[in-house]
Amino acid sequence: MLPELLPQSAGHWLKRELPYPEFFSAMVGLGLYTASRVAEQVRSGIGAVPPGLSAAARASGLTLAQTYRHILLPLGFRIIVPPLTSEFLGIVKNTSIALTIGVMEITAASRQIESYTFQGYEAFAAATALYLLISVSLLFVTRRVEARTRIPGWIARGSL
Repeated sequence: MLPELLPQSAGHWLKRELPYPEFFSAMVGLGLYTASRVAEQVRSGIGAVPPGLSAAARASGLTLAQTYRHILLPLGFRIIVPPLTSEFLGIVKNTSIALTIGVMEITAASRQIESYTFQGYEAFAAATALYLLISVSLLFVTRRVEARTRIPGWIARGSL
């Protein structure tokens, strides 16, 4: 919709003259969508740090910037690692939405192979296996990151 809101020459450049306009549109759209979700996760992670820690840091003479730098952000990051890893996996899966605007990704490539060879089951089985391979390998990596950043003795509130 952005090209329609801009002046005609700028809109025409975005739609026609920009190299790979579908790719850049998908990248910007998925980037903005994911950025809003990550911003909310970071906000809630900082909010999940007990307020007593912030008060204790302020009482011990730390400035607000030092409190964020040394107390709130490190703990908040460790709290939000599990949702961030899920978001990372979601980005990989959400790229299939880019097919709707013409970006050649795994699902689009499978459709193209099906139309050329008439072997739809094989093409989509390969695409499924590729998505599964990517997701499982990212899952193992993210689980290791979660294990390394886990706060010993920290149990999420309300889970007991």
